[in-house]
Amino acid sequence: MLPLLATLRPEALDWTAPRSPSADLVAVAADTLRAWEEMGGTTAPGLPIAEVGAVDTTLRWIVRIGAEDVATNADRLSDPAFLTRCLATSRWVPDVAREGERLRLTRYLVYSVTGSASSTGLFQFPLWALPHDEAGLDPAVAEAKRADLDRYRYTRQDVASGVYREGGAAAGHADPLVWLTHGDHEQALLQGTVAVTQGADTKLYNVHRNNGIPYDKAERDTTKQRGYWYFRAIDAVRGWAVEPVRGPALRAGVAVAGDLEHIGFGRLLALKSADGLRLVVVADTGGAFVNNLHQLDLFTGVHPSAAAFTAATGSIGDTAAAWALQPRAGDPGC
Repeated sequence: MLPLLATLRPEALDWTAPRSPSADLVAVAADTLRAWEEMGGTTAPGLPIAEVGAVDTTLRWIVRIGAEDVATNADRLSDPAFLTRCLATSRWVPDVAREGERLRLTRYLVYSVTGSASSTGLFQFPLWALPHDEAGLDPAVAEAKRADLDRYRYTRQDVASGVYREGGAAAGHADPLVWLTHGDHEQALLQGTVAVTQGADTKLYNVHRNNGIPYDKAERDTTKQRGYWYFRAIDAVRGWAVEPVRGPALRAGVAVAGDLEHIGFGRLLALKSADGLRLVVVADTGGAFVNNLHQLDLFTGVHPSAAAFTAATGSIGDTAAAWALQPRAGDPGC
C-alpha cells in the first residue's frame, strides 16, 4: 500500500476559526514530539524520508507557536488569517470512494465506570494483567519467546471461558487488575481504555499487549474476535508508542487514531466535519487501521455513558473532509 503522500493533492482550505482549543492542540503536539524523540524519530516504516522530516518539522512548529503565544497572550492557532498564510494544505483523497471525497470519521472515548477489586455481585468480568511468565520481558524478547508464553497461547474465547480462573488450564498464571460488569468489560476491550471508580478512587486502565491475533474486519460481533488484549494501569489516556516509551497524553477533540504505517505518527491534519473545522494530531492507532486510508477515529474524552457520549459528540457527524498541513517556509511571521 502507498503512503498518504500518494493520496494527497494541493488544494486550498477555506479557513474558519478551528473548534479545537489551541492549548490542548499544543499539549498533544508537545507530548507527541516527546514520544517521537524518545523513539529516536520513528514515525512509520512506509513513509518516505521527506515525509518523516515534514512531520517532525510540523510538530516543532506547533510547539513553538504555542510557546510564543503564551508569552504574548495571543492565539494564532485559532486565527484563520494566520493559518492561511502559514500553513500549506494538501487535500487527502480517501482510498475508498465516498461522496465528496470525505473520510469516514468515527469517534472513540473512555468510559467512566464502576468496578470492584474482587469478583462479586455484578462485577464478574476481569481485565487481566500480562501473565506472570512475561514479567520483565520487553516486547522484542517476548516476541522471540512467543511459542512458550501464555499471552500468545490463548484466544479471547479461552480467556472468557476461564482459562486463568480457578480450575482453568492456566489458573493463577495471570492476575485480574479490576472486575467489571459484562457490558463495561466489553466496552473496555472495544475502546482500549477505561476509567474505573472503586469507592473514592478512580484509576485508568489501558491495553498493554495482545495475543498476536489480528483484528478481523469481516467479523462484526466483537465477542467472536479471537484477538485479546491484556491491560495495565496508566497515569493518563495515552496514544501509541513503542514500549518502553509512553504514548502521548491525549486530549479530547485534538487527537485522532489512524493508519500510522501510511499516515505517519504526529501528522497534523485539518478536519472539516458537520460541526465545523478542527486541527488534530495523529497520535494513536488500532487494529481497524491496518491498510486504511479512508478513516480516522477522533478521541472525544471521558464519558459516563453511551447517552452522554452521544449527547456530547453527536453533532460531529460521521464523515469529514481532510487536509494534511505543513508550515510554509520563508515567511518571517510564521
